[in-house]
Amino acid sequence: MIYRNWIVGILLIVLNLSRGRVLITNGDFEQDLRIGWVMSLIDPTYGDTIDCLSKFAPDPDNELRVKKHHATLAKIHQTVNIPTTDLQFSISAKLYAYEHPSPSPYYWSASAIALRYSDRNYNLLGETRIAYKSPHCPWHNSPTLHIINVNDTLNWHTYSFNINDELNNLPGVNQNNIKKIQIALLDTTNGC
Repeated sequence: MIYRNWIVGILLIVLNLSRGRVLITNGDFEQDLRIGWVMSLIDPTYGDTIDCLSKFAPDPDNELRVKKHHATLAKIHQTVNIPTTDLQFSISAKLYAYEHPSPSPYYWSASAIALRYSDRNYNLLGETRIAYKSPHCPWHNSPTLHIINVNDTLNWHTYSFNINDELNNLPGVNQNNIKKIQIALLDTTNGC
């Protein structure tokens, strides 16, 4: 079986204070990916990749690709301490996920940009996912998970919002307890 899903690129990730201080290191992916980012790639023998090239979009800058073909997860992430939740988040992305055989009630895939909100001890409090999901993906909104569904897999889109405003979609999260945000680009499937 073939399961294809990927984040086909990120032009720029910005998480900044309302006064303009950028909190993400190497959010434009113009430096080595080991600068600021932690990668988790489960099985490169099946063509799973996390790479950075300038050919993924029609511009001269680098874009990141996280690509997964078989079961489990490929992820690149960065966790930052935050002084406040009055932060502006912005990202440009092109997301794709494919479920094969399609449609299958047993298999699913998804690609997402996840913002994971945690306390000072890294305990997960809640999460926002900008996600493209295959038809049988089990992800659903809850008091601690807000999914911003992506429908267009052909074009690049910019997603931008204030974290305080986004936290209104997570009634199960006490924003006063949030001390860290992890930005994760992930690609997952239960196929094998």
